[in-house]
Amino acid sequence: MAKIQIYGKTYSLKSSSDQMSMEEVAAYVDAKMRELAVARSKTSSADLAVLAALNIAQELMELQKQTNANDKAQEEKIGRMIEALGDELQIIEK
Repeated sequence: MAKIQIYGKTYSLKSSSDQMSMEEVAAYVDAKMRELAVARSKTSSADLAVLAALNIAQELMELQKQTNANDKAQEEKIGRMIEALGDELQIIEK
């Protein structure tokens, strides 16, 4: 069980993820909330949390789009390479 702190509040969480520590994730969320708090000084912490969640979700979706575009480009490149290898094999077999 990890104890994390976000925007001055402590949470006890259990995480199954080994890739990234909950402390790193909490620090990222905390930083996003504090960044927004500077820009919106009279915003409640609940509203800051929602705005931070929206910003983080937008970042995630942009990264997913980039990843999907990169995956598609790689698949197309691999397809062209397989086709070229097939053409070369036909030449060799003749």
